[in-house]
Amino acid sequence: MDIKNLEPKDVFQNFYELTQIPRESGNEKEVSDFLVNFAKERGLEVVQDEALNVIIRKEASKGYEDRPIVALQGHMDMVCVKEDDSDHDFEKDPIKLLVEDGWLTADGTTLGADDGIGVAFIMGILDDDSLEHGPIEAIITTAEETSMVGANALDLSQIKADYLINIDSEEEGVLTIGCAGGLDLEIEFDKEYEKSEGDFVEISLQGFEGGHSGMEIDKFRCNAIKSLARMLHNIEGVQIAEITGGVKRNAIPTTASATVSVANKDEAIKTLEERKAEILNEYKDSDPKGTITIKEASFDKDVVSKKVSKDVIDTLFALPDGLYKKYKDSIVTSSNLGLLENKEDTIKFNTMIRSEVDSAKLNRAEIAIEIVKRFGGKYEVVSQYSGWQREETPLIDLANETWKDINGNDLVVATTHGGLECGLFKKEIPHVEMISFGPEIEGAHSPMERVHLESVANNYKFLVELLKKIK
Repeated sequence: MDIKNLEPKDVFQNFYELTQIPRESGNEKEVSDFLVNFAKERGLEVVQDEALNVIIRKEASKGYEDRPIVALQGHMDMVCVKEDDSDHDFEKDPIKLLVEDGWLTADGTTLGADDGIGVAFIMGILDDDSLEHGPIEAIITTAEETSMVGANALDLSQIKADYLINIDSEEEGVLTIGCAGGLDLEIEFDKEYEKSEGDFVEISLQGFEGGHSGMEIDKFRCNAIKSLARMLHNIEGVQIAEITGGVKRNAIPTTASATVSVANKDEAIKTLEERKAEILNEYKDSDPKGTITIKEASFDKDVVSKKVSKDVIDTLFALPDGLYKKYKDSIVTSSNLGLLENKEDTIKFNTMIRSEVDSAKLNRAEIAIEIVKRFGGKYEVVSQYSGWQREETPLIDLANETWKDINGNDLVVATTHGGLECGLFKKEIPHVEMISFGPEIEGAHSPMERVHLESVANNYKFLVELLKKIK
């Protein structure tokens, strides 16, 4: 089935056009300009700021002029992850779309429904003059997936809305009214080079499922970077030649690899094979598709010194990772060791810490920092944002009433462990009532990402009806 024949047609056409534009976080100029032109072609007021955020204003429908202003909010960037054998170039290639068994997915890459489908909803509302609603402020931000730079740079004094509807949640029938805050900790070790004193071994972890580090951190999937550190920990005479892992700091790493020199090749391979078997056995139920290969290798350059190699591996081994606290069905605190990079002069990695409670987030960061300091590494908090604390508002009741009228059942009202820009907005415009929702998306931040077609139609109808009812 062609995506252009899916219903609602406007939404899927908008989403298709977004998938044809490269829009990885940090590379949003083209998609930001596209949204500006979209507004201008329809005679709508539009502002593009230095961070490439786009604000579009649409007047109220006839007879709705006295209604309150409603902000519709989403982010234009996407997480770009591909399967190991994919030759997709996210800087220039359009996303290849597939329709399978009632779902829309991509061919070997992330789909970008997070949050392209939310932006497509907003474009649909802006483009349809037959709808009934009060004044609309569309707020479409940049770099939400990396550092929320766009939301941080947004001049919120220009936002006049009384209500804000964020369209960046991913569960059918769930109304989100709170989210975790986040903190990005970058860690770095300066390299010291020396001659290799042993034989080389290559370890490669591939094919693990990964996923969104906020939404799926409690699924007990294998973190390939942590497992690589576990395999290398206390191997005699390790000297790092090459080491890498992960793709995005907010995605659970699906791959990691290292080429290392070892003092005793046969003994090292024996230990590595034992640890490989342990790891694959531990994740056989929650993450069964991953593979680990161990083989002899060669390397003809100097390697990282034994001391720095040990410090790096010990730090990776000791850093907290995964689910830390859960209350009932809600994830409260977690961390994700998401990136491991082999630079020319340094080895660099990133851990992202999330919590609904700011003090718990900071405490988790202090634990990580203490570990880094003990092994002689450098660290920097490169970004931090507050959570959005749950509150009861009339907008929640109206949303639930609207959903029930359409579907015959109540919404599930919940908080999310994922980061939403509402936390930043609420801090600056606390009087604005906020909610978040969205269609069913599975596998966000991984090549398995897909969005449920019927859920898209259902949630768009919900948005249209809710805008009609807000008074």
